[in-house]
Amino acid sequence: MTFDKTTPIAFFGATGGCTLAALVKALNSGARARALARTPSKLIDLLTTQGVSPDAITKRLSIVSGNAKDEKAVCKTLECVETGELCQNIVFGIGGKPVFSPNPLKPTLDDPEVCQSTMRTLLLAISSIQYRSPPTLLAISTTGLSSKRDVPILFLPLYHWLLAIPHQDKKVMEDLVLEARSANLLGSYTLVRPSLLTDGSEKEDTKVRIGNDQEPKVGYTISRKDVGKWVWEQWGENGMGRDEKVTLSY
Repeated sequence: MTFDKTTPIAFFGATGGCTLAALVKALNSGARARALARTPSKLIDLLTTQGVSPDAITKRLSIVSGNAKDEKAVCKTLECVETGELCQNIVFGIGGKPVFSPNPLKPTLDDPEVCQSTMRTLLLAISSIQYRSPPTLLAISTTGLSSKRDVPILFLPLYHWLLAIPHQDKKVMEDLVLEARSANLLGSYTLVRPSLLTDGSEKEDTKVRIGNDQEPKVGYTISRKDVGKWVWEQWGENGMGRDEKVTLSY
């Protein structure tokens, strides 16, 4: 299913990471979007510094002020009350910030269950809205969750020890997505599992390797910008409508 630029896409987690990069690509490609942000001015500033024009922000982006744990705010993001439009396609990339205290050898997150709690809220919001057909969802997850090894052997201690808490949160989030799909609450899903994320610049397309759950691409890192680029160019413009688990790495 290809993307219809006349209908908006909903973005959750747009003030950072891969989701911000995907939103930048979408707006610069002429797409319309709705985004939930606790501080709308922060999102506008981030988009501006990433090269999105004020005209694109004003005309093609609607920002809802609120928290992703607030079902009413999430519903307002998915459904434009003024026009009755529903966001049929959703990008979810919410994550927490690492916290290295009180035990620096066992880091956690500022909110250890942020992915699963906000995904539950999103799914509750979807269930409360009168969709004619279930929406399509793309969620940013992580490597280390595939049925086969998808991280380098040298990274195994990092993933299974230092990143154990955020990985458990992502695992529960993925399970919620799969359960929602089985219940036909979602029309399709894409779970994106990038390697260790960096703040680097985009690389040539040939540098990004794409795998799946059964044949993952094992690699060390990938930049958030390249993940956002894939989300928009491969999913947003070409790939909506398939159930898949995608690994991305250099």
